[in-house]
Amino acid sequence: MTKVKKKKKLKLKLNNIFVLLSIITSLLLIYQISQLGPIEPVIRGIVVLILLTIDFIFFYYKKNLKRFLALFVMFVFVSINLFAANLIGEAYGSLNSINKKKITYSSYLVAKNDSTVNTIEDVTELKIGMLNDTLSIDNYIIAKELIEENKLDKDNTIQDYDDVAIMLHDLYNHTIDAMLISSNYKEMFSTTEGYENIADDLKVIASKDKDVDKDEIESVNTEKSVNKPFTVLLMGVDSEKDGLKKNAYANGDSLILLTFNPDTYNTTMMSIPRDSYLPIACKNNKRNKLTHAGWYGTECMMQTIENTFDINIDYYVKINFKGVVNLVDALGGVEVEVPKRLCTDDSNRQGTICIDKGVQLLDGEHALVFARNRYDLAQGDIDRGYNQQTIIKAMINKMTTIRNINTILDILETVSNNLDTNLTTNEILSFYNVFKEIITSTNYQDGDALNIEQLRLKGSGKMIYYSNLKQKLWNYILDEDSIEEVSKTMKINLGLQEPEMIKSFHFEP
Repeated sequence: MTKVKKKKKLKLKLNNIFVLLSIITSLLLIYQISQLGPIEPVIRGIVVLILLTIDFIFFYYKKNLKRFLALFVMFVFVSINLFAANLIGEAYGSLNSINKKKITYSSYLVAKNDSTVNTIEDVTELKIGMLNDTLSIDNYIIAKELIEENKLDKDNTIQDYDDVAIMLHDLYNHTIDAMLISSNYKEMFSTTEGYENIADDLKVIASKDKDVDKDEIESVNTEKSVNKPFTVLLMGVDSEKDGLKKNAYANGDSLILLTFNPDTYNTTMMSIPRDSYLPIACKNNKRNKLTHAGWYGTECMMQTIENTFDINIDYYVKINFKGVVNLVDALGGVEVEVPKRLCTDDSNRQGTICIDKGVQLLDGEHALVFARNRYDLAQGDIDRGYNQQTIIKAMINKMTTIRNINTILDILETVSNNLDTNLTTNEILSFYNVFKEIITSTNYQDGDALNIEQLRLKGSGKMIYYSNLKQKLWNYILDEDSIEEVSKTMKINLGLQEPEMIKSFHFEP
């Protein structure tokens, strides 16, 4: 008799436990579903209603749910809730981390490699260069903190500079003994003649990091709907490091401006040569290479491009070398036609990788060769820009074929680490509806739903003397008529300007 009562109590307790777990896990799943914003609101509503109905049935009939089958059904229900909640939570977490809320800036105290200064204790009776740009986080604000923390201004002379290139030139010529500079100095100068080996020429004596809220250094855009025409600036960051939590200048191998019209599915894609000689917005419109605008942050780069083409840029997307490699690999490779044999260093800059001529499926490292090489191409950076557009088109086409949830999670994990954007999570989720409409359209079945129009900027090369670098550099002078033409095409696609009728015909019966 006692054993029977114990069994009944045990069953009753199990019932109560499973009913409680089903309610808790259902609420957890409902919470995760609620974060999906614009994705399938009707289907999500039905799922929530089903979850609540099942929980109500379990709760209302819990005294009758004493058999093994009932307990098993509740166990399965709880397991499904946990699995689905975890899956959605993982995907949402990856999406939410794409827009980095904080950026880590770093300032270094560096000296020439042949200097006797090796540690911060050796820094005494030296002449130390420092930029006087009070708005620069890494070159001034953090540098000042580094000076104060180590009392560098006590036994040393701090010399102010207006230009980082002049300061670097003085360090190389031993006019100063050390300098305070952004940790991105290698990316800034490694492609400049005379500083190709800057990574080996200089050594880091001390460093300091500082986390800064992104909204403190960037204009906060009002959230808009991606169901209306918009623009995106894609910026390839010249960094072999994995991850984009640290501040990375957009002076890399890629600047591509896209416009997209969700009503027509028409996309314009234009590569902007990094050596374009343009008025730099944050430097009183003084002309310089566009790539140098990246030294002063994303805002400066965007404003310079906006002023040049008279187009407002709604969003930016930064991605680094590792991001390209990992994203292509997560997609299972991309198929492109390689125009000729191309070779360049790998994403770690440690070895040479080559790709042969012809149509082929490229993995991440080989796709990076195709996107980065310019020295073997007839028009150098111009042809490289077209190759980068080809890679982007191939990735977009591959993305529209994905149906495997594991592949989607791999892609999200990859981009969350190696990509940064000012798109909000809700705006990113809104792309689901855009892609759904494209994929389900009749034209997509015919392989012609998304029309990508590649725009080409015309111009000519010219050597220009830079007084701060004490040398002539090759620049690309954009043709004014070409700027006007591509600007007009983008405005038409954005619905800001009506297309002109070239010719009209009149027929009489």
